[in-house]
Amino acid sequence: MTLNKTPFLLLLFTLSQLALSQNNTSSTYSRYGIGLLNSKADASTAGMGYAGIALPSEGYLNKLNPASYSAMDSVKFLFNLQGNIAFSNYQTSSDEQNNTNANIESLGFGFKAGKNWGMGFSLSPYSSIGYNINGEKYILGTTDKYPVNYYGEGGISQLSWHNGFSIGKRLSLGINASYLWGSTDVIEVSYYPSIIGETIYNERNYHVSSLLFEYGFQYHQPIGLSTLSIGGIINMSTELDTYYKQRIYNDITSDLSTTETDVNNLFIPLIYQGGLALQTAKGLTVAADYRYGDWSNSKLLISGGEARNTHGGSFGIQYAAQRHHRSVFKRMHYRIGTFYNQQYLTVQGKDIDERGITAGFTIPMRDGSRINLGYEYKETGTTDAGLVKETYNTIKLGITFNENWFQKRKFN
Repeated sequence: MTLNKTPFLLLLFTLSQLALSQNNTSSTYSRYGIGLLNSKADASTAGMGYAGIALPSEGYLNKLNPASYSAMDSVKFLFNLQGNIAFSNYQTSSDEQNNTNANIESLGFGFKAGKNWGMGFSLSPYSSIGYNINGEKYILGTTDKYPVNYYGEGGISQLSWHNGFSIGKRLSLGINASYLWGSTDVIEVSYYPSIIGETIYNERNYHVSSLLFEYGFQYHQPIGLSTLSIGGIINMSTELDTYYKQRIYNDITSDLSTTETDVNNLFIPLIYQGGLALQTAKGLTVAADYRYGDWSNSKLLISGGEARNTHGGSFGIQYAAQRHHRSVFKRMHYRIGTFYNQQYLTVQGKDIDERGITAGFTIPMRDGSRINLGYEYKETGTTDAGLVKETYNTIKLGITFNENWFQKRKFN
């Protein structure tokens, strides 16, 4: 068998970096619930509006549906690394601010573990928290105010084991087993220089952990030279074990109070997803997905709002030119898409929805490796009721290494 250790060296390096890098957002809305949820899509399906539940993992890792792993090449080992840079704009009715975040989004690898069994592992953020808010509070019993800052950073990480099984020529079943864990630092800084001559810090460090199971299927029906595919996923409800450590201290002496407290556990609810895809012999792929989340039963406590059930949809088109043409431009894949998602919360009576458009392309290498570049324009939130409208321009870069690990050499 041939062996190239480069992907494993990159895996070890980026694994440590990703495990330490959790601040993937600067959104005000990440302070609510368990933070902002992250998509599992790689840069290629992200270019199609994040649609791809019905698409097989052919030449790349489709983490949207574990059943897709059954379609992997039996002699290939795939390793994927993905990052992004987001240019964001935050606007209220009276103010405006810009920010930039650059992060490693995910890494993963996959291979054919058996004749009808494809498997892989991935590490990515499940949710992200990162905010910095300036405000004021009233001094008790008076009309005077003092400044307060609210900081939050952290989120939930997800380590997943993906498995896809072929049942005959057209049906595939899949299961993901994931371990969720994370911590979030939430700090309230109260400035009292004119009152008691010091600054008080109220810091809480939340910890969560749990197992999460996801089941999927894909069915592929040939229609002439084209293929019509249908896929579905169900994320089972899971309870997050939750506790926090609280520390109150000032900038003059030392700790004023330190406690550790168990809190009511949070729930990730049942989430259903379904998709359709049509792949033609001329290289055209059309895909559409639908998502539903039963978040009203998640028992999330949202200050100034409440949890709600969510709906979302994605639509994308890809054109893959001639696979074996000598010109790299003739071999490239081109994509465009759109999406709409309801966030699982309402704030001040306002729904927090997101909508956007995407585009992207893939540069395929001669050895089967790929460079995926995607672009996303997204809007979320509103300036009504004192809230924040957020606009994002995000560039995604994904690299998929394609290695012939399971090909036996022949000697004459």
